[in-house]
Amino acid sequence: MMQNSGFLRTKEIIAITLILVGIKLSDSTPALLAQKAQNGFWLIPILSFICIFPSFLIMLYLLKKYNDKNLVELMEAITGKWIGKSIGLLLFLFAFFTTTLDSRNYIEQVKLLYFPPQSPTMVIFFVFIGVVFFGAKKGIEVIGFTSWISLAFIKASALLVVVLALGDLVIQRIFPIFGSGLPNILTEGVKKASMFAELFFLLIAYKATKATSMFVKGIIIASIITLFEITLFYFIYISIFDYNSVNKIAFPFQDLTQFIELGQFFTNIETMFMVFWLLAAFIKFIILIYLTTWIFGEIFAIRNFEPLLLPFSFLVIMIGLLPFNAVINELILRESLLTIMSPFFIILPYLLWGGTAWGKGDLK
Repeated sequence: MMQNSGFLRTKEIIAITLILVGIKLSDSTPALLAQKAQNGFWLIPILSFICIFPSFLIMLYLLKKYNDKNLVELMEAITGKWIGKSIGLLLFLFAFFTTTLDSRNYIEQVKLLYFPPQSPTMVIFFVFIGVVFFGAKKGIEVIGFTSWISLAFIKASALLVVVLALGDLVIQRIFPIFGSGLPNILTEGVKKASMFAELFFLLIAYKATKATSMFVKGIIIASIITLFEITLFYFIYISIFDYNSVNKIAFPFQDLTQFIELGQFFTNIETMFMVFWLLAAFIKFIILIYLTTWIFGEIFAIRNFEPLLLPFSFLVIMIGLLPFNAVINELILRESLLTIMSPFFIILPYLLWGGTAWGKGDLK
């Protein structure tokens, strides 16, 4: 079965991108950023985006010039077969460990908020990834359609959170605006640029739209919207909780849904938001595991890569269970992964464009 058969449209690409990248507004990333940037952490997504987005645009430009190639084929065409496959393998490892560490993060979040403390992490992990596996087996067309029809409900719930939180904002809490200092903000902005790495993973689906212009239009529009959403929510977190609280709150979005109120007669409204957050989480990892397997299939020329979804899903669970606790997973492993990936995604497109593609004369 050919997976990249060109059925997606602009709206599906927008929906996939908004869910895959935009859900960072509701995970533990704010707490991770606040560790060093303090109350200036809400500026980091802007700086990270400024660092990484030009590199992303260069990759889109190269894909347009090599119009019949996907991401892995592009790297092989520019650098040669074996170097291209090596870079592709590194990209696969980044995608795989992003899926693994992020999924463990979400499992810890689900367990802490909605299950008794003694609940076995392994069982919750198997159930979660089991649902993700069956969703991914439906293929990219169904994933795109599901993302699109779910997007309105997910974003409506997020908008409601924003509206209900506005009355509790204390703007003075953003000062000093650069938190622990401008050098720290700039440094963290560069080191955490890979918080938008999923944009590069999505490039494997460059030929999955009816026309490549649909893919480019959809992913650029969604990227800008995603930046606005993440920055807005991070600003809300710092304005309501202050950095000392965000620094200690692992999951600020969930705390925010418990903090806000919808009148005097509606209690426990966080349950309503939980439903849509879980829906977004499932779709995020359905997309991630599918893209990761797709990248692997392209590296080794496995066009029918769908059977690989099961072993990769199992590996995600087994490796995801290795960190002893959520603190090691988040503050050591996930932060290290973000720091390692950032220079790769910032520099690689320039090397492909300047050092190889231009030097070979393919862009003349």
